[in-house]
Amino acid sequence: MTYGINLRKLNLPIVMTMYSKELDRIEKKTPEQMLKVEFENEFGFSPIVAHALLNKIDSYNASNKSSNLPVGTIFYWAASSKEPAGKAIEDMKLKQIRLSLNSSTDISVLRENGMQALREAKIVRITEEARDQDAYLTQEDIAVLLCSSVRTIRRDIERLRNQGIDIPTRGQKMDIGKGVSHKTRIVELYLKNYQYTDIQRQTRHSTQSIERYIQDFSRVVMLLNNNLNIADIRQATSMSERLIGEYIDLYNQYNSENNSRLKEIKSNAVIVKKGGIHV
Repeated sequence: MTYGINLRKLNLPIVMTMYSKELDRIEKKTPEQMLKVEFENEFGFSPIVAHALLNKIDSYNASNKSSNLPVGTIFYWAASSKEPAGKAIEDMKLKQIRLSLNSSTDISVLRENGMQALREAKIVRITEEARDQDAYLTQEDIAVLLCSSVRTIRRDIERLRNQGIDIPTRGQKMDIGKGVSHKTRIVELYLKNYQYTDIQRQTRHSTQSIERYIQDFSRVVMLLNNNLNIADIRQATSMSERLIGEYIDLYNQYNSENNSRLKEIKSNAVIVKKGGIHV
């Protein structure tokens, strides 16, 4: 007789609760936590002193940025966006790009929505990062990067596009530009008075990500209302011109509809003083 678990009969929330503690442990496996443990165990520092030292190191790193990649970021070669469709890979001009293979919000997405949602969040993130650097990933690229099959990636992309989320890949180059980014879609849902839980369920993004996109949109609105152009906004926010343009279009659309949430965003905006941009 064999024993096993029928995965089809498992309820996802129950399954997620079962390994919630394991996710908590993974979330704590950071370089900072490892260094804190070493301070305490190897050097005998108290937790308070160890924490103070970590804060000091963080402030030093913030003011002395080096060329080292952030944790979870990799270099990857992708096809240049200027390459026409149908060209053989060996004849293409490739670009070296930086991709955030892991993000601080990934654990939250996994905990709240499961593995498929995490994979889809990664697909959205790395394809947009590639496009922002004038390159496009293929479905094969994504499969290799996420340790998955091309069939699974193709199914994930189709599901995301059916939700109205733009996934810019090499194979769909002719369609690129017709959709909007997932960030703009999330902000639009917010402006339509959807609650965070509804946005989270529809887009499969964590609460932290949703809040960050809304904050970025608010910064664009603030700078736009201080008569800054796209180039200045890009310099102040480090966002891509494409995303800034989408946010401006969104602002113009809902500004004419007397939107209550946009009113709130505008009321919290500050005046940018002449001689410097502060956001």
